[in-house]
Amino acid sequence: MKKFKYILLSVLFIHASCANMVSLTGGEKDTSEPVFLKAKPNNFQTNFNNNTIELVFDEYLQLKNAEEQIIIGPNNGLKIKAKIKGKKINLSLIGELKANTTYTINFGEALSDYTESNILRDFQYVFSTGPNLDSISIRGQVKDVFKGDYLKDAIVGLYAMPTSDSSVYLNKPDYYARTNAQGYYQIKNIKEDKYKISALVETNNNKIYDSEEELIGFNTNILNLKKDTALSVIEAFRALPSKIKIKESSLKGNKISLLFNQKVKNINYQLTPKTEILLADKINTDSLEIYLKEKKDSINIILSAAGYQDTILLKSEKDKKKSFLKLDINNYQNPTNTIYINSLLPLTILNNDSIYLKTDSLMYIKLNAKLSANTKEIIINYPFEINKKYDLIIADSTLLNWNMDHNKAIKYQVKSYNEESFGNLIINTNPSTNQIIYELLIGEKVVYRVFSKAEKINIKLLNPAEYKLRIISDENNNNSWDAGNYLLKQQAEKVNYYPGKIKVRANWDLEINLKTK
Repeated sequence: MKKFKYILLSVLFIHASCANMVSLTGGEKDTSEPVFLKAKPNNFQTNFNNNTIELVFDEYLQLKNAEEQIIIGPNNGLKIKAKIKGKKINLSLIGELKANTTYTINFGEALSDYTESNILRDFQYVFSTGPNLDSISIRGQVKDVFKGDYLKDAIVGLYAMPTSDSSVYLNKPDYYARTNAQGYYQIKNIKEDKYKISALVETNNNKIYDSEEELIGFNTNILNLKKDTALSVIEAFRALPSKIKIKESSLKGNKISLLFNQKVKNINYQLTPKTEILLADKINTDSLEIYLKEKKDSINIILSAAGYQDTILLKSEKDKKKSFLKLDINNYQNPTNTIYINSLLPLTILNNDSIYLKTDSLMYIKLNAKLSANTKEIIINYPFEINKKYDLIIADSTLLNWNMDHNKAIKYQVKSYNEESFGNLIINTNPSTNQIIYELLIGEKVVYRVFSKAEKINIKLLNPAEYKLRIISDENNNNSWDAGNYLLKQQAEKVNYYPGKIKVRANWDLEINLKTK
């Protein structure tokens, strides 16, 4: 018999060697997650009195971060040990089970197949130590309050009372669910009780709010769950960092640049060794630029503000050579007869004899330009003719910046439009006790912003385009949107978006109505 097998294999081998060579394939990639088949005791078992559970699936399994991912709720000191055996998971319950209690074991993202690591997300095993299963459920949605997007994969957690405000920082929730692509969640098999609820968009998937990069949302009120409940939308936000930190810092030439992780009021600074400062320019409230009279190889800067003090050493970096001018094209396309040219560095010299307009008739017109107060902007006024093209010429070495760099000869095309080339937007709304910020966006870029409490807002001379309208309730009238604070139970300032696009057309007044009853 053994000899027969050997001869048969030999023949097969010879036959294969005479055939055409082909590459072997494994078929289509497995993209499906494991399928649950059965459990012992059964899923949704009542009168449960076991310490071990066996779960059977349709393929070989692996567990990742089981201690972190597998959560049993309610959380009353029980611990779980999980062990994989082929297509089975064996669970050991360590601790005392409470009588007449429904437990939910949520696997989070711990469970996946062995070959392709396809995750079976949030698989649940439910059992009751009494004759009945708790059956209360809650549902709702989670969205990013500022962006207006509904959030996928947010963790919505319930914390049984009594619980402290710090629970979300220290403990995993007693019950939780994960939102779908539309931001919807549903938590099932909840015990009738009082709870706090929060939503997290995590960076590390540990079900704990432990990073300032994570988004958090919460319901201010305590939930008294006695029946199935639908909640209002939970609005999540990235909280203001608890401590001021420097995100970016550099010393290039004679320019110090600092970027903070938040807005900083009344920032003070001191340089060592003592150095003469030409200009300190706050670009935004979260950034600072300091221009020195002389270039330094290194310098210490001592910073202080309310609740903040820091000293950093900056070493000079090689600055990449590039044009130090940039043109704001949008400002050419309006009937105000004013052109703005922005410099990346402050300017020390502006030679008016070398700035011209060239017309279609090859006529050269000398311009009278001036510098802005911070010397980083060139302002040119001229009575441009409607619908006429010009070439703006800035000759070589017309400008000198504080790094002693001269500009190369540059030419920009300018065209002045009349008012009929633009559109107007009229917004009708309710009167407000606090200020409202109206922002027009193209993509994610804010191109126009207005602050008002009025019932009618008239935005004139808009470039024809499709815009998004963001409406921010500026409750503290500080001209900016403010995030919330979980510990203080402060919600973020309300943000709404006008439904759909706002299409502004040339020579057209578009009127929209935001009034509510």
